[in-house]
Amino acid sequence: MPKRWNEIDWDEPRPEPSEVVAAQNGITWAAVPVAAPALDRYLEHVAASYVNGGYLIGRWRAVDYADTVAWFVARNRAEEFELLRVFFDSEAVREGLRELQIPSPLGSGDGGFQQERTGSLCLDGILADVILSGGAYGRYRGSAMDAKALAGAAVEALTQNRLEDFRVHVSLVPWTPWFEGAAWDRTYVLTDTANAEITVFCVTDTN
Repeated sequence: MPKRWNEIDWDEPRPEPSEVVAAQNGITWAAVPVAAPALDRYLEHVAASYVNGGYLIGRWRAVDYADTVAWFVARNRAEEFELLRVFFDSEAVREGLRELQIPSPLGSGDGGFQQERTGSLCLDGILADVILSGGAYGRYRGSAMDAKALAGAAVEALTQNRLEDFRVHVSLVPWTPWFEGAAWDRTYVLTDTANAEITVFCVTDTN
């Protein structure tokens, strides 16, 4: 049984470069459901706000991987392991996000992803802003508090309130042909270190 991505053995030495490459090439991903009534309600407002674009969402679990992966992710050093590149380069993810048209091969710095400093603590506010700011011709018409309540329920569905287990990466650039290349391109990646799962949520729009 491989180590969980939130387990740290501080006495374990850093993996050798050859072990890192082998681990990068050895992860097997499987799609898992990412649906719940609260999430569906939130996504209805996303669809209504980004009428000339839309959204994509999916979740995958690492079902087979080396302990080397856990060594980096547990220490919050997933960027050194190039976890997102490895993830988006996988056949399972490319097939599941076929509409996204992920470039192949994906370079280590492609995507423009930055780790959100506050992690998942402000994720409800981030997702509330997605519908409050809206797209070119649509946005949420309710109050900011109502939007945050909708987003908060969606976050609970996505994380089960295990906020300490999640890392959040954000990209605001059109890193694949699916994006419209305007001001409304956003990608959010949630890494669940307890379950070795990664959730992707993309939105785009154009005028």
